[in-house]
Amino acid sequence: MSRGGQVGAWLELMRAGNAPTVVSNVLAGIAIGLQARLSDAPVPWGTAALLLVGMVLVYVAGMVLNDAFDARIDARERPRRPIPSGRISAARAQFAGLSMLAVGTAMLAVSSGATLWWSLLLAGCVLTYNAVHAWVPGTFVLLAACRGMVPVIAAYGTSPGAERALLAWVAGGTFAYVLALSVVAREEMRGVGAVTARAAWVLPLAACAPLGMWFSEGIAPEGAFLVTSGLGAIAVAVVSVVAGIRSLGGHGSAPAAVGTWIGAIPAVDAATCFLLGRPLLGFLCVAMWGIAGALRPRLPAS
Repeated sequence: MSRGGQVGAWLELMRAGNAPTVVSNVLAGIAIGLQARLSDAPVPWGTAALLLVGMVLVYVAGMVLNDAFDARIDARERPRRPIPSGRISAARAQFAGLSMLAVGTAMLAVSSGATLWWSLLLAGCVLTYNAVHAWVPGTFVLLAACRGMVPVIAAYGTSPGAERALLAWVAGGTFAYVLALSVVAREEMRGVGAVTARAAWVLPLAACAPLGMWFSEGIAPEGAFLVTSGLGAIAVAVVSVVAGIRSLGGHGSAPAAVGTWIGAIPAVDAATCFLLGRPLLGFLCVAMWGIAGALRPRLPAS
């Protein structure tokens, strides 16, 4: 296989098109951490770099290990995936996945004294999910918990005194969003039933978590621009999510809907950043939303 073909296979294996949504989750967590500092405190870019690179490594490690553990299942259900098609060996995928998981976890653990145990918990959940999800029902809850921990680790990495109330809204919303998404995604090879399709309506509610945070915690960002931008980002996310739900129908409709929902995550994170008075982080999330959308047609989301 050519070098370009190898690179493409690894990018597909890593679900690299979803990586911008992990970046935006981290940025939202950083915005929460900064709330515990002075209002004009600058973004600690050194710590942010550790958190961003470390979290992306953990995420892509989880994706690679997922395919490595599911090689036999994919040989039956998705034979074009990189491992069953022979483009990447399962042994290489396992080595790469475990290596990236170790490095990423170490980077997260050293970002702050408050992140060590959270980082180890995240790594443990990643390994447990990939090892047992094919035969233990309900393990998609672990997958959602992994996503919910992303803003928590980023917030505590930025400031050990990050406000728990803000984290509850953002991490809880992220958890609920990915949980509902995962319920539909697990049916993507068999077709989505009526009950599963109704579960997808949790998604627009979860996408409004930044709005709940704004109202309940009495946050008052300076200037109408930040409020308008935050509300606009929520509107974009909700419209995208509802469009994905309405596209659900017959066999084969779920993967496209799941891709749309994953791609909307940065819009929700942008709303969090804008409403917390961090426009730079908000615009970076908007950039991640655009990048995720551009990559979606080229790199499968699931």
